[in-house]
Amino acid sequence: MGLLDFFQKKKISAVKPLQSVLPMSGPLGSTVAINRGIVTWQGADAQSFVNDGYCSNDIVYSIVKLITDKAKLAPFSVYKVINEPAAKKYKALMSQPDKITNWKTILELRQKAFEEYNGDLRLNELLKHPNDEDSWADIVEQWCAFKLITGNSFVYGRLIEAGANMGKPLSINVLPAQYMAIIANVEVFPPVVAGYQLYFGKLWSFKREEILHDKYFNPQWNITGNQLYGQSPLKAASRTLTRSNEAKTAAVSAFQNGGPAGVLFMNDDRFDPISGAAQAQALKKSVSEKAGAANFNQIAVSGYKVDWKEIGLSPVELGILESEKWDMISLCNVFGVPSQLMNDSMNKTYNNQMEGEKALTLRCAIPLLNEIRDDFNKKLHTDWGYANQQDVYVDYDLTVYQELEANKQQQVDWLDKAWWLTPIQKYEEMGIHVPDELRDELSKIYIPSNLQALDTFTPIEPPKNLNDLLNNK
Repeated sequence: MGLLDFFQKKKISAVKPLQSVLPMSGPLGSTVAINRGIVTWQGADAQSFVNDGYCSNDIVYSIVKLITDKAKLAPFSVYKVINEPAAKKYKALMSQPDKITNWKTILELRQKAFEEYNGDLRLNELLKHPNDEDSWADIVEQWCAFKLITGNSFVYGRLIEAGANMGKPLSINVLPAQYMAIIANVEVFPPVVAGYQLYFGKLWSFKREEILHDKYFNPQWNITGNQLYGQSPLKAASRTLTRSNEAKTAAVSAFQNGGPAGVLFMNDDRFDPISGAAQAQALKKSVSEKAGAANFNQIAVSGYKVDWKEIGLSPVELGILESEKWDMISLCNVFGVPSQLMNDSMNKTYNNQMEGEKALTLRCAIPLLNEIRDDFNKKLHTDWGYANQQDVYVDYDLTVYQELEANKQQQVDWLDKAWWLTPIQKYEEMGIHVPDELRDELSKIYIPSNLQALDTFTPIEPPKNLNDLLNNK
């Protein structure tokens, strides 16, 4: 089901001036009616970032795709909180994933805090089939991409209007953030969001409860409510993005419309413009015939002295290739992506690649997934029908990120020397299942045959002279 289809099914009418009265407490404790809501404006930046950034710049496209491809790997499931303190500790530790050194402990804490929950078929089905066109991985990809590009993600939950599941989302769609506007009352402080608009063929209106708005922090406050929108990372990198696009335009122009690279002309006092025209044509023909790879290193000969005047600059001379390398590194820094994953020639080794994958997961994917998880659960427990089921919790599975596991070879080498651990402890550390019939035997400590306890060690008396040594005394 496409956007137009579910809009038609919902029968959303064109936007009318906001007339609803939503009570709230004013700054002096009085009741203020939000009947003067206006459409706030985020400027034309959002469309520019989509069109000139993601859609027109290969560096931005590659960076965003690296992050979204990593983020959408993690499957989401429904859980039930069984240990509230453990759940809070797990969330607190996961808020700084780059500081975690033992992921095995984190997974154990998660198992202690939550258990899989199949008691709500509507929510489980929503995570499998959020709408007729997308999987949940597609929703995560769109959610992350719009936020990375525009600073905002707007997720529409089409709510069930009657029955046992009334108020719960029937379907979920990610709306095009560059065409979204927030309706808010900006005459109170802080401004209060009352609804949303989407221009998609015509204006469509949404209630505040229907939209989940995920955004980055935006410090640019103004009287028209710009602070209600998130700031795009591309806004901070706007000069770099402009330079990158202009460099690519210049390179394309140099290749397509650069015209002749120079002028070949007669530089001889004997040259007669009238009689020498034939010589000029002959030189032109000779040069043309020597073109192509088959005539590599062939020599064109002229009876007159000739000269060459270059009239164009190559992309190398313009410094375009060099600037693109630094643009790539600058844009990677803005998004937190390791440049070695973008074929950075100065940072391209196997170990760097492995560390880069881990950094991409820790610095880019997991923070986005944490925000999706927290915002989605908050919306479920407020506006989307689960206010009375606070222990129902949606989370993603960390175990799909193999790069977070300890280096197996280093782990094996260390455990091989740790004789004081039982075999079963070593197997558990490696995540290897041990059959029940072997657990008793593998729970013993095995002392290596070449080791001797210090208190039983008897040193051998050294030989007193060479004859004793020769006689093995």
